[in-house]
Amino acid sequence: MSNITSRIIQIILWLLMAVTVVFAVIFYFGSVKEGTAGTRLEEPVVTQPFLTYAYVLFFAAAGVQVIFSIINIIINPKGIKKGIASLVVVAAVVVLAFLMADDTVLNLPHFTGKGNEPTTLKYVGTGLYTAYFLVGLAILSILWSSISRIFK
Repeated sequence: MSNITSRIIQIILWLLMAVTVVFAVIFYFGSVKEGTAGTRLEEPVVTQPFLTYAYVLFFAAAGVQVIFSIINIIINPKGIKKGIASLVVVAAVVVLAFLMADDTVLNLPHFTGKGNEPTTLKYVGTGLYTAYFLVGLAILSILWSSISRIFK
């Protein structure tokens, strides 16, 4: 990668970090929505813009990942086997998490909002179990790489 491209990417990343820090400071130390101040359900004014910003970052990262994956497949067609194996492992983890997730409606007194439906609860449980499995796999891979170096 050329020096100028690397410098531009570095500047963009620092700008994104600065925006994130500003949002976080406003989120934690800024004002709250009217009617929620002093209650258990205090909601910062900047919640919705902060979430929108997070969505934009997530989809931008996902888009860049897909684009560079396609470029890598074109440049290195032998790597397709590893890519397909990775997708199969991720799909197996998600299916296992979906099978383990519970869709029982929660008994929440004084809650009248949305989100306590079986479908939503099943998807949330799937996401949580998937995250648990992937964190566990990451920890195991770190341990494996550390231990395997000792025996080499």
